[in-house]
Amino acid sequence: MGHPKGSRVWWCSVGRLGALPLHAAGIYTDKGVLIEGFPDLYVSSYTPTLSSLIGSRETVVKGRSIPRLLAVGQSNSLPKVKDEFFKLKSLLPNNVLKIRDGDGAESDKVLADLRDHPWVHFACHGSLDAGSPFNSGFVLYDKKLSLRDIMQARLPNAELAFLAACHSAAMESESETPDEVLTLAAAMQFCGFRSIVGTLWTMSDSDGPVLTEKFYMHMLRNGLDDTDVCDSAEAVHLATKSMREAGVPLHRWTTFVHVGI
Repeated sequence: MGHPKGSRVWWCSVGRLGALPLHAAGIYTDKGVLIEGFPDLYVSSYTPTLSSLIGSRETVVKGRSIPRLLAVGQSNSLPKVKDEFFKLKSLLPNNVLKIRDGDGAESDKVLADLRDHPWVHFACHGSLDAGSPFNSGFVLYDKKLSLRDIMQARLPNAELAFLAACHSAAMESESETPDEVLTLAAAMQFCGFRSIVGTLWTMSDSDGPVLTEKFYMHMLRNGLDDTDVCDSAEAVHLATKSMREAGVPLHRWTTFVHVGI
């Protein structure tokens, strides 16, 4: 179609196609090593609908400002979360980064902090309610923070949501709704976030710190006062590329996707 190498491409898949890692299409060896394919050509994003992508573009905050990041985790159940937050603390000063972990990650406190933190990083379990999608959310210390709670909080400055969140459900449950985590990421776009990093299926806990470091290093490469949420798709692309080049198995790097602008 004449798009230059390195261009952005948006996937708008429907139904069961939403479970497929379309961004990773290519020719692979029998050991899962990419020979040639889409990841070498373009930077991929997903969008649940064209209208949600248009809406995110129209409401994006004009101009660049110093990001304030809220990190929310449950290191009591996910041991590598401490390493993940250590990476964040090495990249961001205290006046920009706020961490709520373990018993400090209570839903009411997190919801209050979201109002003045345009960026949020969830490192906890996600919970999907297929029957009532907006009751889906994030499992925190005291209870679940639902998407309905986030929507009702009205977050006009919401920009970036990094969802290092996966389900603790059994494999049978995941196979019934294979696009569940992407749905959670897509729902965050409807909650007002312009760019979201999510997973197509359960991620390895050990990959959280690696992806976190690579992702935010790219986002902050020009300094705190010159960040752009639109760089997040390329940040995911480059972070997963480094995982691929390091020999990380196919199913682990292909799970990470970008949704939104």
